[in-house]
Amino acid sequence: MHKLVPILLLSLIVSASAQESCPFGVADDPYPGQCGRYVDEDDDRVCDLSQPATSTTLKTSSPISAPSSRGYDVVGISAVLLGSYLLSFLLSRMGRITLATHRMFWNLLLTITFLVSCGLGILLTLRVSGYAVSLPSSAMFWHVEAGIAMTVISTFHIIWHRSYYRCILDKILGRRACPGTGKRKKG
Repeated sequence: MHKLVPILLLSLIVSASAQESCPFGVADDPYPGQCGRYVDEDDDRVCDLSQPATSTTLKTSSPISAPSSRGYDVVGISAVLLGSYLLSFLLSRMGRITLATHRMFWNLLLTITFLVSCGLGILLTLRVSGYAVSLPSSAMFWHVEAGIAMTVISTFHIIWHRSYYRCILDKILGRRACPGTGKRKKG
């Protein structure tokens, strides 16, 4: 299990950092930029990710691929997390890790993604509201990427507890009473 955690986290980070164009699709975005990944390597005070690539300058950090226009990597993050979840689930089924360890890992990852998304969201809101909050140019990008990961992991969490949520829904709709939620007898 100790070797599995760094591999899963690294795969999440690698898939999330594959972004090569402005996630908002803004062209020639001036400083400080709407895009959370504002980059200005040529010092023209325009986000390099919002400028089209020219024949003399290729605006990409990867020598292999041209800039992508996909935006945030919902499919990539979802695929990595789903694959990682299935791997850890199979390991727990085979007895290599306990079910408690499997769930603890995913609850920890859910907590981390919540804290990153929530923390950056609050700081970004303060910055937009006029407060002098110094943030890296990639804050918006990581806020959204962490939010995507949190949403996927939350789906796993809801599936684990589906009987609990079904019971609550049934109680609200008046179909049946949930076990352990009745009134206690005095005495």
